[in-house]
Amino acid sequence: MVRTLWTGKPWVLPGVVAKSVVIGVVAVVILWLEFFFGIAYTNLIMPIILWTGLVTFAAWIISIAHPLLLRASNAYILREDSLEIRAGILTSKAFVVAPSGFSDLEVVRSISARIVGSGNIIVRTQGDSDVRMEKVRSPLKVAAQIREVMARPVIRIGGQEQIQEQKR
Repeated sequence: MVRTLWTGKPWVLPGVVAKSVVIGVVAVVILWLEFFFGIAYTNLIMPIILWTGLVTFAAWIISIAHPLLLRASNAYILREDSLEIRAGILTSKAFVVAPSGFSDLEVVRSISARIVGSGNIIVRTQGDSDVRMEKVRSPLKVAAQIREVMARPVIRIGGQEQIQEQKR
């Protein structure tokens, strides 16, 4: 039985909170301006103040949709002998990197990602393909765990599985 060392999903909470705060501040400023100029209750099918609320709500939903879909559609699983990256909601795709196929690992962190403690990890395989783990929380710690698993030599001795099955 292979033990799972770490599981994760994209960490989108800081981005969602930041976008929500920015949209909230913009909405408050616009509402203040509407009241300041006395047009908040001007009727265009419905009062302008309601149009502002509707547009603000739509902008908020649109701005947080991508991060929430990213979180719902991706999962990362580090096991003792492999790294599995699952992606997709309707069509699911799983990519497994074994130590024998591992080539290189890169951690990419922008200034804003460093502030909130996240980053992207790019795993390169010997097949010259890149697998991207987006918005990983504590990416340096996770990258160290991945390096530890991928650097470990895998030795399989023939007949060992049969012996373990007979003991059960």
